[in-house]
Amino acid sequence: MNAYLCLAFSAGTAVCAAAQEAPAAPSTHLDMAEALLDFLSRTELCLRSCQDEASVSTAIPQLQQLAQEARSLADIQKKLPEPTVQDFMALEKKMELFASICTAIQKHITRLAESGLLTDELRQILEVNPNSPAR
Repeated sequence: MNAYLCLAFSAGTAVCAAAQEAPAAPSTHLDMAEALLDFLSRTELCLRSCQDEASVSTAIPQLQQLAQEARSLADIQKKLPEPTVQDFMALEKKMELFASICTAIQKHITRLAESGLLTDELRQILEVNPNSPAR
């Protein structure tokens, strides 16, 4: 599960959805997977909305908010026990959706880079390596 969260965190940390009441902290690997999928879905939604300089600027505070959420999820995940075989089996069912959302996020980051909208501030929030192909 560590690798899953690591990938999500490096793929992007963003949210443009309206502020929501914080759900209970995940206490199982399946709960963590659901929280991570929700996080990634909101990330993708926000990045999809970034079409010009104005929309990127509008997204910055929300991106910063979700960057903190990503750090919180990572801290919670570190405290979970080692996953069981049953956990892995349940998580396997989520992997197609996880991969699909991560691919969409990467495409948005690439689109932003190619259109000159991936500013240094946005790159820092999303934790995109300056030497990555999304430059």
